[in-house]
Amino acid sequence: MSTNDYDIVIVGGGISAATVAKTVIEQAAAQVPPRHPRILVLEAGRATAMSADKYDSYVEAYQGTVAKVPNAPYPASGSAPQPDVLDIGRPVMGPDGTTRVPSDNGYFVQMGPLPFGSDYTRSLGGTTLHWLGTCLRMLPNDFRMKTEYGRGRDWPLGYEDLKPYYERAEWDIIGVSANVEDQVYPGIGGDPEAYFRSADRNRFPDGVYHFPMERIPSSYLDRYLAKKSAGLVVGLTDRNGVEHAFPIKISNTPVGRNSQPAKGYQVVGAVGNADHGQRCEGNSSCIPICPVQAKYNALKTLYELIVKYPDREPEEGAPRKARFAVRSQCVVSRVRHTQQPGRTGTVTGLTFTTYFDDGSAPVETTVTADRYVLAANAVENATLLLASGAANNSDQVGRNLMDHPLLLTWGMFEDSVGAFRGPGSTSGIPAFRDGSFRSERTAFRVEIGNWGWNFPENAPYDTVQDLVGGGESGQVKLYGKELRKRLGEILPRQFRIAWELEQDPEPTNRVTIDDRWKDSLGNHRPVIHYDLSPYMRASLPWAAEASRQLFAQLGIADKVRRPEYRPGDYTHYDPNDPSAVTYEGVTYWVRGAGHVVGTHRMGEDPATSVVDSHQRSHDLPNLYIVGCGSMPTLGTSNPTLTMTALAIRTGDRIAEQLKGTDA
Repeated sequence: MSTNDYDIVIVGGGISAATVAKTVIEQAAAQVPPRHPRILVLEAGRATAMSADKYDSYVEAYQGTVAKVPNAPYPASGSAPQPDVLDIGRPVMGPDGTTRVPSDNGYFVQMGPLPFGSDYTRSLGGTTLHWLGTCLRMLPNDFRMKTEYGRGRDWPLGYEDLKPYYERAEWDIIGVSANVEDQVYPGIGGDPEAYFRSADRNRFPDGVYHFPMERIPSSYLDRYLAKKSAGLVVGLTDRNGVEHAFPIKISNTPVGRNSQPAKGYQVVGAVGNADHGQRCEGNSSCIPICPVQAKYNALKTLYELIVKYPDREPEEGAPRKARFAVRSQCVVSRVRHTQQPGRTGTVTGLTFTTYFDDGSAPVETTVTADRYVLAANAVENATLLLASGAANNSDQVGRNLMDHPLLLTWGMFEDSVGAFRGPGSTSGIPAFRDGSFRSERTAFRVEIGNWGWNFPENAPYDTVQDLVGGGESGQVKLYGKELRKRLGEILPRQFRIAWELEQDPEPTNRVTIDDRWKDSLGNHRPVIHYDLSPYMRASLPWAAEASRQLFAQLGIADKVRRPEYRPGDYTHYDPNDPSAVTYEGVTYWVRGAGHVVGTHRMGEDPATSVVDSHQRSHDLPNLYIVGCGSMPTLGTSNPTLTMTALAIRTGDRIAEQLKGTDA
């Protein structure tokens, strides 16, 4: 019998942690004989929102803030600081390309040459508290980039290997709303039914897959764009003079938001108030917060586990079951292990510091378990491993940091398109997600935004300022009824789209640590080196040209700038913006998408990867390092669904390992 404190200890309280715990508990209980592990989750941030009224405190914080950025509702703790997009600054680089002055305004220490533009949340529930909810699967070619296009790396598993786990992620964890017939995926032979066809004959007796909930209806803007762009084929020319044709089709996007359920699916409402959030209500604040919790967040899964599997001995005569506990405000500072350089070892414990809000001194504790799981975000996992000198025989920990750099373009229509209503995005344009061009430049996906110019121009606030504080011509000042009337004419006609660019893995894009930069508990802050490769930058002019052809088709090709308001293309890029990049003499902006990927990639070779295909450390076999950090490449799909599928696969493996133990 093990003398350790727990069977499994998990670091981080987000969706990966919740998924691994739920999967292990359920799969182990289904074994013969059943196993009932005791699991502890250590969350660095606060557990503010495990009841409906406390979740509302997040909503109130969002409503009260001026800058409604992703982390606005979720206050950081000085003991568990988190990055914030408002802190993004550009480091000063020397003429030789070295960092002369890093940007360390916030949690990240940015070494450049470009700032890493994304953030994440260190609170129970993790970044699913403010994700958009997009649940696209990766394409088959995304898993074999090296083989197909000579770029990036191949995964140690393919789409067909991950397909059953995608299904379980969509049904058993997130709850995805979509219709198969709407899905347009390049590279699947134009047959979405075959692409989604299931081998699970228990759930789908005829093999015909369907999502657990019906699609979230496409917005009026989506339908307006579909009508206006009908028949458009974008033509883009590569370096060899070959033109590539991209027929434009608007595709409804699968999302983790509640809608009309399919037969047999039980919709999961808000934490602590299941009747709340049964359906998406169209609130225009998915990022940073869904006020009714119709959008999935990891609190839902954690709450289910806490209620079903309380961490206490069963009452006399009651059946035995797993025990699950969450301890918040516990910052893990060290992975204790026996590994020597170049050799394998064993994790022997996790040392963490519990901090308090009443002024009490922090308390340091070491907890032991049979198995350990790091599920604390790609950047946090890497920082902790580097600080612990653990699992890094490959020298790949922290490397290959990726995101989806967003190239924004925006314009104004002659007609109202209903901007600022409904979810942030309900459709996209998938035409550019795959093709032979990926040997020359990265792919991209188009996300159609329903919230006007909120991202590129801080609308509606800057629009109000234009009209009140100087007006469209610099002379007109509007107030009261006239102001409201003019806003009603302008705001519903705004739209923007995001060209979500695939980023390739590069070893020089990395998270490191430096003893000069630590937080209030003495833990290392992430030191980030980041840039865009020439391969990735080559997609910028293609995205810009595709936007130009689309805007021309839509009848808004004329270049216009605020404070003038009339139909046209308002896209422009200030070279002094911290996110400005240049390629072949042209300046662009690329914003972060919040898709933090890489840093502990998976692979079959321990010399070139950190974890195997089950996210198990090559160097420390009783350690699993899970999350987006394990992904060798990123493709063009938002990574949360794939991350969840991988976490289920890991949970299955851990449950399998529990056989024969006294769990």
